[in-house]
Amino acid sequence: MIAIQPTAEQIVRWLEQVPDPEIPVISVIDLGIVRHVGWGDDGACIVTITPTYSGCPATTVIGQAITNRI
Repeated sequence: MIAIQPTAEQIVRWLEQVPDPEIPVISVIDLGIVRHVGWGDDGACIVTITPTYSGCPATTVIGQAITNRI
């Protein structure tokens, strides 16, 4: 069986469906916190996010929502 890796563009489309936990009508993509989508040396998907401010209490929740969506 051959595993097909999604493109970065596909992952971004999936992340357009992940709402910001504080403003659910805005996605994490719309919010502008997703900085990079790529793959590690082991083939794992890596999504780099930058919170809207350094003490953002929703960062963990956002990271988990992204993981769950992917």
